[in-house]
Amino acid sequence: MPIKERIRRPKIYRGWWVISAPFLASALSVGAGQYGFGLFIEPLEDAFGWNRSQISASLSFTAVGSLIAPFLGRVMDRHGAKYIMAGSMGLIAISYLLRPLMTELWHWYALSLIQYLGYTGGTILPAGRLVGIWFQRTRGRVMGFTAMGANFGGLVMPPLLGLILPILMWEGSYLVLAVLSGAMMLYTLAFVNEHPNSADTGEDESMTRNSPVILTGWTLQEAMRSKAFYAITLAVMMGTFTYAAILPQIITHLTDQGVSVRTASVALSVFAICGMTGKLLMGFLSERITARYALMINFTGQAVFLILMTWAASPVVMWISVPLYGYFNGAFGALFQLVVQNAFGIRHYGSIMGSINLTTMVSFGIGPILAGASFDLTGSYTVVFVIVAVLFLIGALSMTQAGMPEHRPVRGEVSA
Repeated sequence: MPIKERIRRPKIYRGWWVISAPFLASALSVGAGQYGFGLFIEPLEDAFGWNRSQISASLSFTAVGSLIAPFLGRVMDRHGAKYIMAGSMGLIAISYLLRPLMTELWHWYALSLIQYLGYTGGTILPAGRLVGIWFQRTRGRVMGFTAMGANFGGLVMPPLLGLILPILMWEGSYLVLAVLSGAMMLYTLAFVNEHPNSADTGEDESMTRNSPVILTGWTLQEAMRSKAFYAITLAVMMGTFTYAAILPQIITHLTDQGVSVRTASVALSVFAICGMTGKLLMGFLSERITARYALMINFTGQAVFLILMTWAASPVVMWISVPLYGYFNGAFGALFQLVVQNAFGIRHYGSIMGSINLTTMVSFGIGPILAGASFDLTGSYTVVFVIVAVLFLIGALSMTQAGMPEHRPVRGEVSA
């Protein structure tokens, strides 16, 4: 390589700056909205007299994000991820900004609706597309890294919220989240780009040097004619119960088991760290054994350690089950996106993932209600933990029927 060209070569591959946006957006959205959700339960109970079922039911509005996912996916396939992602983060910022003005339960639900309208477009859909464009050779491990954002949020957001809640109360804490979400919107506008050029070498020099990136993949209609599409869809729906019914309840489950709030917070941080590790290692494993087999292992691991977590009153059991469930829980967020990419390609990823994501209305609609009812009727989350563990095993069985469809020539391929 000529010396002049070496000097001009970017020190950091621009793709890393691009994927930092979905990483940070997931950290903020998932870290505050799911990992940190339990920290707001008692302040809201004290302020308004709402019970846990009423508060947790707001998580069901995540299903609304799933409802609009097919539309967002089609728009993203045509116009790119930048403005979908920025607009979504703007909606989340508005939802947090208006929360201190709440006086009625329906206000809580209306603002949760606005928040979750931005959830899918701010996290899941952009990540898969951007990684697929900028990291074609090392897609598995980079998808794992990008999906780490959610667990990084779980690591930093609960301690941050635990620090500011006693000082700023719940109202001020929501204002802080509004400012952070607005800043994330501006960050997205500044850094997200889908057009590598000849200067953007580093991940795979042959990918961009002298030629544009070519996006390939099945159309939604072609994908829907394959058995793999429906097997993957069922597996994703089963897997997302981990976010809807389990993740927001972990802190309260541990404290209900007699664990101190301080220890439960530390355990959740360990959970998040292990989730980050799981995303990276399982993403790397998917490059070796395929994402489909890695996801089957993942479902089995989640089921085993979720059941074990029901005995978290024992310190030994807690420090085994929580980290290992976190490992597999975290890996799921990367693996299901990789499964879709590997099966159907990137060109129409938004439309296909959006349609698959539509079915998660079931998990996000039912999951929080199951969790709240489990506690209100039995005084614990054991029942919902067992139910979700069974759903994970159904997801693993479904993936056995998701043999990757045979590659088909793509009509009218276009460059990015």
